[in-house]
Amino acid sequence: MENVLQTGLDRSLPHIGVIMQKFDTGRYPKFTLPGGFSFCSFRPGLEEQWARLQHQVGGIDSLQEARTIFYQEFLLGKGYNWLGETPPAPAHTNPASFPCYEQMCKRMVFITDSQSQLAGTAALWQGTLFGRPLQRIHWVAVRAGCQGLGLAKALLTRALDLYWELDCCGPIYLTSQTWSYRALHLYRRFGFMPYFGEKPPEWLSADISSDGQPWDYAAKNQEAWRLIFEKWAAYDSAAAAKPH
Repeated sequence: MENVLQTGLDRSLPHIGVIMQKFDTGRYPKFTLPGGFSFCSFRPGLEEQWARLQHQVGGIDSLQEARTIFYQEFLLGKGYNWLGETPPAPAHTNPASFPCYEQMCKRMVFITDSQSQLAGTAALWQGTLFGRPLQRIHWVAVRAGCQGLGLAKALLTRALDLYWELDCCGPIYLTSQTWSYRALHLYRRFGFMPYFGEKPPEWLSADISSDGQPWDYAAKNQEAWRLIFEKWAAYDSAAAAKPH
């Protein structure tokens, strides 16, 4: 479920998952990489750097879980079960031997620094929403020391470029949560809109209310976006107050 562009998580908010969708797939800002960084294709070893990056920025609790997510999501193409047991990734794997290797090479975006170390990553992956196969922006992250340099904008530009290069169709979606309202603010800049419809059948959540009952999706979704909009308003006000 997670798609956390790590520009800082605000854990003071209730953790509520949200969805954003983009319908005008041909309209988005174009950003390039700053000096000292470059896009690169997948090479053996980047899967471990990916796992370490995702764990470092706080989107995944443990390094082993991050390795398993890469294995399940990108090599097997099966998705990751957040609510149940998921078989761990094998200790030693040859990525090229797995069924989704070619798709992974086409759809994952990697940014490396001048020392060839992973600085940022994203993917244009195929997901499912309301039983319909759709493209999704997935697992966006920027290394802590590289945030604020424009890498996230370049990642999103490249991921959306891939949508056209791969002849995709239909809307694009992403999933995230309230703690990542700064990331959601950036996604809005790229034309992603908050989702307010009914609960998708694919939506997995372990969230429960204080009385132990499952949360009402519509009510919690409204609450989530109210909190996010409040944070966005404060964020925009602070940005407008800065000298230009």
